[in-house]
Amino acid sequence: MRRAILPALLLLVCVLPSAAQYSRRDADRTVGRWYQRYLRREADPYAGGWVQALQQGQQPEQVLAGILGSDEYYRQAGGTPAGFVRQLYEDVHGRRPTRQEAEHWARRVYHDSRADVAYAILTRGARNWDDDDRDGWRDRHDYRRPQDRYR
Repeated sequence: MRRAILPALLLLVCVLPSAAQYSRRDADRTVGRWYQRYLRREADPYAGGWVQALQQGQQPEQVLAGILGSDEYYRQAGGTPAGFVRQLYEDVHGRRPTRQEAEHWARRVYHDSRADVAYAILTRGARNWDDDDRDGWRDRHDYRRPQDRYR
């Protein structure tokens, strides 16, 4: 029995792709949409690092947090911790932070990296990322794995 189980498991591991990895095309599109949405410009050659991270299985939330924690995003948000937090809430949650939220996260910017703060805000509180799906095809914040996107 053991002789049959081990080869079967090895076959499954080799045949089935990792569920968390993106294809090159899906990763390019995802990073491109994030650049347009959050940095308000087209992706440049340096975006290839983010694309590669998605292809290698890094969580989309971590990759997006890296983009949102960038100097460029911080400058666009006013170059202050308060402006950074306010812009994150508007871009990610579609609302301004409450006074308590703004104060809490602005203080955290002084102690943690901006990418860590962005990741915490991205993942804090459940949100249905499909709320903005107007055309029934895709969402600008689509975090689902590419193969699950159309189920």
